[in-house]
Amino acid sequence: MAINKKIIVMVNFFLVVSAHAGDLPSEKFIANLWINNLNQNVDATLIKRDANYYIECALLTERNVDAKLLSQLDGANDFCLVSNDQLKADFDEESQAIKLTIPSQFFLTSRYGLYEFDRPEKANLGGFINYEVQYNNSEFLTGYNGLVDLGIFKDYWFFKNSMLYNSEAMDEKTVRIGTSLDFDFPDKLTKLTLGDATTVSNPFFNSLRFAGINWGTNYLERPGFVYWNTPQLQGTARLPSTVELYMNGVKIYNQKVSPGDYVLQTGSQVNYTGNAQIVVEDVLGNRSVRTLPILINNKLLRKGLSEYNISLGKLRYNYYTSSNDYRDFLANLYYRRGLSETTSLGTNISYTQDLQNTGITWTQGLPYFVVLDALVINAHSNDGSRFLYGLSLSKEFSRMSLGISSKYAEDNFSYVGDDPLQDNAVPKFENFAYVTFSEVPFFQNINMSYAEQKYYQGGSNPFNDDKIFNIGFNRQIGNNISFGLGYFERFGAIKDSGGILNITYNFDTRNKVYLNYASENSNASVQYVHDSGRQVGLDYAIGANRRQDENIASLNVVAKTRAGDLSIQHYHYEHETDSTIGYSGAIAFLDGQVNFTKSINNAFALVKVGNYSDIDVLSALNHVEKTNKKGYAFVHDIVPYIKYDIGFDENQLPIEEKYEVSSKPLTTLNQRGYVVDFPIQHTFILTLHPQDINGANFKPGSELHLANGDVYPITSDASVTVYGMTAGTHTMSVLYGDNATCSFDVNITEKEAKEAEASSQPLRVVCK
Repeated sequence: MAINKKIIVMVNFFLVVSAHAGDLPSEKFIANLWINNLNQNVDATLIKRDANYYIECALLTERNVDAKLLSQLDGANDFCLVSNDQLKADFDEESQAIKLTIPSQFFLTSRYGLYEFDRPEKANLGGFINYEVQYNNSEFLTGYNGLVDLGIFKDYWFFKNSMLYNSEAMDEKTVRIGTSLDFDFPDKLTKLTLGDATTVSNPFFNSLRFAGINWGTNYLERPGFVYWNTPQLQGTARLPSTVELYMNGVKIYNQKVSPGDYVLQTGSQVNYTGNAQIVVEDVLGNRSVRTLPILINNKLLRKGLSEYNISLGKLRYNYYTSSNDYRDFLANLYYRRGLSETTSLGTNISYTQDLQNTGITWTQGLPYFVVLDALVINAHSNDGSRFLYGLSLSKEFSRMSLGISSKYAEDNFSYVGDDPLQDNAVPKFENFAYVTFSEVPFFQNINMSYAEQKYYQGGSNPFNDDKIFNIGFNRQIGNNISFGLGYFERFGAIKDSGGILNITYNFDTRNKVYLNYASENSNASVQYVHDSGRQVGLDYAIGANRRQDENIASLNVVAKTRAGDLSIQHYHYEHETDSTIGYSGAIAFLDGQVNFTKSINNAFALVKVGNYSDIDVLSALNHVEKTNKKGYAFVHDIVPYIKYDIGFDENQLPIEEKYEVSSKPLTTLNQRGYVVDFPIQHTFILTLHPQDINGANFKPGSELHLANGDVYPITSDASVTVYGMTAGTHTMSVLYGDNATCSFDVNITEKEAKEAEASSQPLRVVCK
């Protein structure tokens, strides 16, 4: 909202507006803004013409209203019509508030099928260089290594190249970790990668590294997109109400709603199973409760939603030690779909010349909130076909979770991508079971688990069968102490048992002491940790350890600066030492500006606030930077796919400056750069002496009308003083006599404005 509104209020003019010469005058005033019965806590400039209301489009855009769907005021395109057959505007004289009722279709949303998401914006042309260097000195190893990432981006494409240097490497000291070119398709929630990539993570096997073409959905990269079966909780409220959602008696969500139909956009906050209660309480205190059972699990895709990925290329091995260890051709197809809210089916087909894997997976929500997962994979090669079968069951209660899973593989079953130069035996049986309890008297949280692996015997490198049982609890004691105690029993081929004790003491949110003891080998450690909690500061940890009858002292220090982080690690053993020093940082390039900063792992923005220095820049309402002497600042660590409000503190600008908005929403892609520009216009006072085409003065009381709706009276000396003027061309009109009008243009530069302000003579203009 422009700051010159304050000038309008102070001078306390009675203002009348006319967009075109000859139109009837209209009212202009300041009002508190309400939208759908919710106070926006902001003053808005309001124009009333006849029975219609117009409000600043920028204010509506800031509140996610699509201004493109609204009509603009002729001659003042920055004002939008908010009263018609679809939008309702009521002016409350007593509270001086304009109360708008805006239907849901006028709000900006992005959808993928039936599901909303925040659409990332196009990135500006830019790039970065991440770098990390490290030197290690110990009895066994002395050397240094370095990692460099180069990134270049624009719009929705992103090029990246990563290199690693290791002075102690036996073969290649410099290794190319990966080279790729990404293309994002934000409306389809998909991404295409050319070059080095990994297959999509899925239930069938671990991701494989390869080089070639990779295309598919990227739901997992989007923390704001809920792809699992979260239901839409709907209802109707006749009055402004508060809607609360309880799961198993625990309140997990609340939302204020306007009269009419509502849909709770709970997102990822709901990931529970059990009985849901929707409690609606209106402003008069009337309360209604609706109970329904729901099954929500992130293993179940939303109904009608498909997850897919196609990979074509050559498998890559040993990528950290070899730049070009590409071998077999790989083709991989993965597809999974939510058939209903309780059923998801998927398949994966992997092909290489010597081995092919084909699998299907079925996830089913069963009665009593049980989730079943079934998996079958076939491995086919010249030696024949072999199968792997998997089954798991899990159930969530209000204070208990339990699950069991089991896999059986036939002898010599193998996965595509296993390195043939290594022994990759798949267990014959692999079983796992767990149960956890919460809010248990005295113990608070109890957990138990059992895991076992049983292998086929007789191979060249036989694996040992293994079984392990764990039980433990942890609880909070007061506000400062966390206490945990556990016991494990290992009774496979290797037998062992012991207890584990963990104690944490919090002096405050920044300083803690950790104490750990394990009865196995009598290992113990105590560590004091200080966390500055800021991007710039000093973090350190000092510890004493005892391992296998040896005493060890440790020191870890991280000095965090705006330009990067310096880290030091030192371990002092009884007969040797091990020391490491490292530095990591980045150089960012964007819009012709360069910034030395921390390593770029998320998105960043170049925020411009005119040419003003020392202006606080805000991200999500938190102060993060100050503009430099050129009027800009870099803002880092913007989490991708999440909508941020990037802005500045408008109260730090001179009162005579004008701007459209002080905050803009921004949704980014990962490791991209964005320019967020807030143009600031200097305003000035301009005194005019308008005359008609005959050179005659206008009578006092005649009105000078600006295109934005401002009106100024012509005084007794035939002059008129205009406030809040900016450099450029301005169309003005004079209303005189019996509603007669004439108009003229004023074209003025910053230099001319300063000269006019310094002069005592008004600027003569001819109104035609």
